[in-house]
Amino acid sequence: MSNTGRPRKSATEGAIVNAVAELVIERGYARVTVDEVVARAGTNKPAFYRRFRDLAAVVPHILASRHGTDEDIDTGSLVEDLIEVQRRQLRLFTDPVVTSGFAGWIAEVQAHPTDGESFLAEYLLPRRSFTSVILDRAVQRGEIAPGADPAWIADLLTGPLLIRVMLPGLPPIDVALITNTVNAALDALGYSGDRSCITDEG
Repeated sequence: MSNTGRPRKSATEGAIVNAVAELVIERGYARVTVDEVVARAGTNKPAFYRRFRDLAAVVPHILASRHGTDEDIDTGSLVEDLIEVQRRQLRLFTDPVVTSGFAGWIAEVQAHPTDGESFLAEYLLPRRSFTSVILDRAVQRGEIAPGADPAWIADLLTGPLLIRVMLPGLPPIDVALITNTVNAALDALGYSGDRSCITDEG
């Protein structure tokens, strides 16, 4: 007898994740309810709560399913690694799920900080931690000196993008901003090598 339990669970979880993403794009995160999610996903509330504590816990799964993680990045070059990180962040921060849902999600997390724990643990912290891997490899290749603060480099790469998403009236995130963030990170790292592959064309 074949074991169909895991495939059913995976299909249900995927349907829930897709349903939340669709609804966030349609109406914004703050207006989505679990009742709407399970109706869209073709499941029920007990099935939802067996997999997720709340709607906020679905967010890291949406982002991972649409954008993966950075842990496969290994171009053999610090500059190219950082460019690839930022290319992915460009796609992330211009994703309709993020542009439609970020403000509502932030408001919920500010009101209920524990709602953001799954996002931090499952999505943000692993991506930030991978910055250390990128920098350690660059040190081993002799591209930069040891001692850099990976958390600060992660902030330099992500901070300007977050500001553009959060504050109304600012220009949109574009390739020029991505280029500037890569150059800022390299400057902070004391990198003196070739940067000719960094362009405003992506």
